[in-house]
Amino acid sequence: MGRKIDKNIDNPNELLYTISEVSKILKVNKNYVYALINDGHLKSIKLGCRKVTRKALLEFLDKYDGLDFDKALCVKTTQ
Repeated sequence: MGRKIDKNIDNPNELLYTISEVSKILKVNKNYVYALINDGHLKSIKLGCRKVTRKALLEFLDKYDGLDFDKALCVKTTQ
């Protein structure tokens, strides 16, 4: 059986998220999460497989709140 994913980002007990978990939290596919990482928008660490810290995910959400990521991952402000 797989581990149940707690998608509550406010859970202080969850320090690291896998790419799959991040994709479920952000409601995007895994390739999109990798693109955010590769373009420098989302910080990650490599511990076996790539992971995102809770802190990095919260910083990403705070930094880009109110902005729109288009398909090319170019950040533009919404009006």
